[in-house]
Amino acid sequence: MDKPNFLTDVRSMKHAYISYWSKLFSKRFPDHYDATYLYSLGEAGFNYITELHIAADFHPFQRSLMEGFLLFEKQEEGVAFIFWALLLWRQTLLEVEENSLTLTSYKQMNSRIDGIEVLIFTKYWKNYLSPDQDNSSAITLQHDDRISLLGKMAASMAHEIRNPMTSIKGFLKLLRHNINENNYERADSYLGFIEDECDQILMQVTGFLSFSRKPIMDEEMVHISVRQVLDHILSLLNPRLINENVDLLLDIPPGAMLYVQKMGIQQVLSNVLNNGIDALSELRSDKKMSISIVEDSFNTYIQVANNGPRVPEELYSTIFNPFVTDKENGTGLGLAICKQIMLNNEGDITFTSNEKETVFMLTFRKASIIS
Repeated sequence: MDKPNFLTDVRSMKHAYISYWSKLFSKRFPDHYDATYLYSLGEAGFNYITELHIAADFHPFQRSLMEGFLLFEKQEEGVAFIFWALLLWRQTLLEVEENSLTLTSYKQMNSRIDGIEVLIFTKYWKNYLSPDQDNSSAITLQHDDRISLLGKMAASMAHEIRNPMTSIKGFLKLLRHNINENNYERADSYLGFIEDECDQILMQVTGFLSFSRKPIMDEEMVHISVRQVLDHILSLLNPRLINENVDLLLDIPPGAMLYVQKMGIQQVLSNVLNNGIDALSELRSDKKMSISIVEDSFNTYIQVANNGPRVPEELYSTIFNPFVTDKENGTGLGLAICKQIMLNNEGDITFTSNEKETVFMLTFRKASIIS
């Protein structure tokens, strides 16, 4: 379904979407608004979500929402109301005529909601967690920077966890349907998908916790084969590799071993491989990736290469810093998390890039050297 068609279909059901959202909101906040005013709020939100031809920053809904937020006597209440309003819009998009939306169209409208969330939460953090005015300007600036980073981190974490959660919800619906139809074989396959998505969430949480000075969930180091780690990751990535027509070449010696935090390293390899597939999306054909192993007396090296475009030179010195990205919708946290996890595992991650290929090198100290 192309963009004009899916938008036409959604807008034709405008009343159904707004009424459903209004019903959900009234149930969550009974007696707060009369039906007419609530419907007008729903209509404004619906227009913002579906009027994709108007840039979010220039849409009147965004400005009016920010103005309304500032009028709340207690802005934490405003955050709660807006949070629930946006959450219920996500639910509405999924549940009203769910078969009329493709995954692409849902993501396009969902990204509009993401933008509002980031604006509101950033404004809230700045208003309520900034230091007193009589503090020195240096302390104020440092605190504001931390608040900004915290807001970006929270928005990024929400984004990374929301996607698998949305998939889990969809698979649970299919699971319930197939159980009712006594189709247990298909139901079992859906359980496998749900388990994979839960693994994705756990990997994301592990990645974010790598920034903690006192890790809450400090994973133990284990001996594990490179092939075992890659088999798990590639089982999740194979559908995307096939869909993107990427030719993947593996050169992994059977006895190659690592002494690492298993979940953390799976997160690193998953990020690097997904980044490689993203880079290859700019090529029309002949998309190639390779994973190879090199060893010496002290280290094991995993090389992940692709023949996509060269990394921009301006990113060379900052590519592993938080919030640095050249992707339009990127969070800029993936490689920063990879760097931190590798350092936590007595290793490192580096890269080289030229016109022919980009290679990310993961360096792992051998167990005999670490101990």
